[in-house]
Amino acid sequence: MIRLGTTSYIIPDAIIPNVRFLSGKVQDVELVLFESKEASNLPTAQEIQTLALLARQGDLTYTVHFPLDVWPGAADETLRRTAVETYLRIIRLTDPLPVFSYVLHLTPEAWGAVPSTDMDRWLSQLDRSLQELTGESGVDPSRFCAETLSYPFSLVLPLVRRHHLSVTLDIGHIWLMGYDAGRAARQLLPAARIIHIHGVRDGKDHRSLADGDPRLVDAFLSQVVRQEAQDGVDRVVTIEVFGQEKFFSSKPLLEKPLRRILAPTRHEHGDD
Repeated sequence: MIRLGTTSYIIPDAIIPNVRFLSGKVQDVELVLFESKEASNLPTAQEIQTLALLARQGDLTYTVHFPLDVWPGAADETLRRTAVETYLRIIRLTDPLPVFSYVLHLTPEAWGAVPSTDMDRWLSQLDRSLQELTGESGVDPSRFCAETLSYPFSLVLPLVRRHHLSVTLDIGHIWLMGYDAGRAARQLLPAARIIHIHGVRDGKDHRSLADGDPRLVDAFLSQVVRQEAQDGVDRVVTIEVFGQEKFFSSKPLLEKPLRRILAPTRHEHGDD
């Protein structure tokens, strides 16, 4: 079944008010976490307890998006190890929550089709970080979902398979970069536990799906339905947008084509 989700930043407020707002509207909330010297939105222990309560009340799961500003493929060992320690700290922090899976960026050193000017070193450092993450976390590696970013995913697919990870198939990024979306879906959907979808137009992503190319959207959702019929794997489809208008204009465009494979909301299975 598909659990329909969206981000923890739909209304202009903090994470908990967003989860309250989204309860009953989705089955999963992507906790978009960030941490830097200037700002952090990592929940406190008390806030984690509130998120756990809201999940029970709303029959919600969470997908945890690790912070972006970490560098698991960095040449600098301090930076690389900091990335691993950040992941481990987030895992411990969110342990009381019903976490569906974790969204992991194998962060490029440059945005675009070529992620590093030293591919051998970058891949070797990523390999080391993934070995430490899977070895030290105690988490089933398949719950770490490496996300499709700007570079061809084939560059890191051997690492994903070697460490038994899953995939976050961000089809919006595939559309943005002009890669073959049909081929990407055929190759990656079987290993995908999380799907990110958002509209792309005029070189900009994370728009409403209503702004996207309806032929691309329809073709992709048909592939999702076929994949679910083949393997029956539980997945989360996240409408990865930020803002009420984008969320509410996108949601119906998913509910109709996916209606036969969507998990019921709490209201629909009569718990209210």
